[in-house]
Amino acid sequence: MPRHSARLRHPVVSARVAARRETAVSTLTRALSLIDPDELVALTRDLVRIPSVVRPDDPSANESAVAAHVERWMRAQGFDVEVQDVAPGRPNVLASLGDRAAGPTLLLEGHTDVVTEGDPAAWTHPPFGAALADGKIYGRGAADMKAGLAAALIAAVAIKRSGASLAGRLVVGALVDEEGDMLGAKHLCTTPIGRELSAAIICEPEQNELCLEQRGVVWARVTARGRMAHGAMPEAGANPITALAALIADAPRLERRLRALCARSRYLRPPTVTPTVIAAPVAGVPQSNVIPAAAQATLDVRLTPGPDAETVTKEIDEACRRAADACPGVSVEWTPVNGFRLATRVERTEPLVRAMVGAVRKVTGRPARWGGVPGSTDGTILRMELGIPIVTCGPGHRLIPHQVDEHVEVAELVDAARIYAAAALAYLKP
Repeated sequence: MPRHSARLRHPVVSARVAARRETAVSTLTRALSLIDPDELVALTRDLVRIPSVVRPDDPSANESAVAAHVERWMRAQGFDVEVQDVAPGRPNVLASLGDRAAGPTLLLEGHTDVVTEGDPAAWTHPPFGAALADGKIYGRGAADMKAGLAAALIAAVAIKRSGASLAGRLVVGALVDEEGDMLGAKHLCTTPIGRELSAAIICEPEQNELCLEQRGVVWARVTARGRMAHGAMPEAGANPITALAALIADAPRLERRLRALCARSRYLRPPTVTPTVIAAPVAGVPQSNVIPAAAQATLDVRLTPGPDAETVTKEIDEACRRAADACPGVSVEWTPVNGFRLATRVERTEPLVRAMVGAVRKVTGRPARWGGVPGSTDGTILRMELGIPIVTCGPGHRLIPHQVDEHVEVAELVDAARIYAAAALAYLKP
């Protein structure tokens, strides 16, 4: 019996393995060759030209027009398309390829809403003009994240045109309301296609780095209630503003306590507690000589992986108690705005991560670069509600979203589409 017999390869088995590898390589090569940079740039510019700022005072200002464009485009490519009405004029659009019974379901996820453009006069190029200059596409949503959405769409189309066989299903999701309450992601998690998801690539602008960690957020809306009185006679009342001042002064202590509970991350900033909104009175007309009955403040609490919602709640409760103790006669309570979006983390051993690492190497010829998402995304909801692994990776500099002259580099955009296609083929390989 030869030593190390387990290493011997049967010639027929070895030939089959080699044939499968050759087929996979040829399939990938063909799919990548079908990613047309001109088509990708044109689609991205078309999406940017469709304003999709959600303006609560204007019922027609929403994602409906850009969602309709995505739906028409994907139907024209022969995809199965599902439209989910999340709210009036605010539909999720999902296009799928393959058979969910054949294996896992992978989601390429983007969102269709964008933030306000601010003052158009401050822009070098019109915010919804989708100008192409110096190898960059300019416009509101160019990076965050119509470029990522377009790259996902083009990647899926290239796979379809290549005729590749998939051991599972590929879904491209264009979701609403990521910049708001993430209603689109929350709705998706309640639907049959959402519950069938196995993993997701979140196509947010992260310079095509592979981000396995995301900071979490809790917006703590704190309400202090006291007793109205004349400003000249503060002893007759109980000033809620004084209690909020005590809470804000105590914010560094709360921040230190949360940092002690959270895991340190190489790719994320440590937890922070930042006061962002103060309002007094809560109701009625503010007057210089009136101590209000109530006042409110919002703390933007950012977290790294570690504590659960109960632990974070306890720490904020304690901070509110200390503020109330400093101001007799005032009660201090808080509630989370839009719930908890806890920090997320995915291990490098996940099959999706391995597929992404290989995809980056094949497309760029370089090893993957790692990063972390400074805020929360739709992926936060998918990870929390469905428990599926997520990797955030997309074109665009992570600091450019929400700024004047937002843009995305065309070269980075093309690389993203190629990475998505290669990763999907590897993850759904027969």
